[in-house]
Amino acid sequence: MELNASVIIAACRAGAEEAARLAPFLDDLDGWDGADCDTGTNAAATMAALAAAMDSLEPRAHPRVALEVGVETLIRQGVGHSSVALAALFEAWVGALGDDREVTPVAMRRMLASSLVPSSSFIQWSDALVEMLGGAVRELAELGPTLPDVEDIFSRFSTQAQIGLVDATNEMTGRIDPGGAFIALVLACIDASMRDDAGILQSFTAMLADLARRHSRAPEPASPPPGRDFTVDIILEGTQEDLRCLLGRLAGLGARLSYVGRVDLFGMGEWRLHVDTSAPLAAHPTSGQVVRFQVSDARPDDQIGIDELADEGLTHRGVRLLQRRPMRRVERARVIACTRAPGLVEDLARAGAVVFLEPSAVDAAGIVSAAVSRTGVTLVAPCDDASAALVGTVASLLPSVVPGVPAILRADSRDDLGVLAVARACAPLFVPQPGGVESAPTLARILRDSAHEALMTSASAPLPRDGDPAGIAEALAEVTQERPCAWRLLISREDDGPYTLATVRQLLATRVPGILIDLETWDGGQAGPSLVGCTL
Repeated sequence: MELNASVIIAACRAGAEEAARLAPFLDDLDGWDGADCDTGTNAAATMAALAAAMDSLEPRAHPRVALEVGVETLIRQGVGHSSVALAALFEAWVGALGDDREVTPVAMRRMLASSLVPSSSFIQWSDALVEMLGGAVRELAELGPTLPDVEDIFSRFSTQAQIGLVDATNEMTGRIDPGGAFIALVLACIDASMRDDAGILQSFTAMLADLARRHSRAPEPASPPPGRDFTVDIILEGTQEDLRCLLGRLAGLGARLSYVGRVDLFGMGEWRLHVDTSAPLAAHPTSGQVVRFQVSDARPDDQIGIDELADEGLTHRGVRLLQRRPMRRVERARVIACTRAPGLVEDLARAGAVVFLEPSAVDAAGIVSAAVSRTGVTLVAPCDDASAALVGTVASLLPSVVPGVPAILRADSRDDLGVLAVARACAPLFVPQPGGVESAPTLARILRDSAHEALMTSASAPLPRDGDPAGIAEALAEVTQERPCAWRLLISREDDGPYTLATVRQLLATRVPGILIDLETWDGGQAGPSLVGCTL
């Protein structure tokens, strides 16, 4: 096949199909290393986004065009660390191709030789990826002045990367690097597309099966290491100085990070950073334009809630990929929380929600990516009218996986305390048996009912901005018409926090004398009024 954009287009479509089928297997590879068991799920979502982005391309365009679209898509819609690694690989190839009018054998060798040295990205390559890509680069260097055709050069590179994955597999534990397996899959898809030979993917699947047979220990997700309690995804637009300032601060926090980006001729850039840290708000950029700030709890699902799903082996392309011992598998419902209150980010994430701080119209792509789940159903809790409109836009973009069951369910929350109530009630819920899309109707009903009940058994009201005690008393009266069991106070950035807290406590003690006041308080930091709420 002629090397043009059609090769990358076809490879991304094939990769989306393969990654979707291999997702449980790659998730289990992640578990063998005591990690978070999500590489396969993330890879499937990433490849689906890439395949969709390629639909608008002209197949006869230069492959550089397709790779540039790939980088842009991975910055905006990629999921997880493995997508950052793939974006860095594509970004390196784009830079190496430069302005070449066609991809000659010389250009192809130069492109592949750049794989580990992207110009606008930083990746903490795993040992397996270093072995894979480094070995593949050395394989091409050993060709010397020999110049095979373009297809043969790429095929050699892809094959050697698979050999590197085998060589990097731990002989003692049989541990297969899941990120390496994903990158090897993408290379195999490009090779198969270039040669129009699906047998290459069959051979790749057989190779994975052979590696997996060496190891029988059941995968098990583990807690994140100390200092990495949260996963933060940031998209930053600005100058390279803005990026350097943020990287310096993250280094001071001891955060683990990788990033990928692109810089235009005027020195303005766009970067996506994937950060593991225990201080998510400290990772918020202080300069440049923050396009997205997304936070989630890094703990495995079984530490946020408890349930079990059916455990079965996986067969793909007629090959049995993994014989697992019976293991406990848990999959929580997908809940997305929108908030304007920085002080609530950690609590929302701890509840199990994927948190978007200060969501705007540009976050639509991020919410689409975050809404990917095996059931095809996601609940989103908006915090105001603007975020509710955003959720409506996202809902119109995602087709229903099951007839009659929308992909996006919108909670009726209208402020940050309502979002918190929905997140605490719904994010710890687990998908009912048997899991997957078959459970979508039941899960949708459970999420709707739980969100409705959470909002019906809670109430909230804004406090006066001037701190007038009479106004505060009126707000308390509004939310305590029935006998509440607990109160919540979310203090805004414009409020006198200590004065407001003391006034609320005293007024509550006056309203309900002789009862210990259960008042949960946050320094929310949101614009606008403070909020007081209660649960009934």
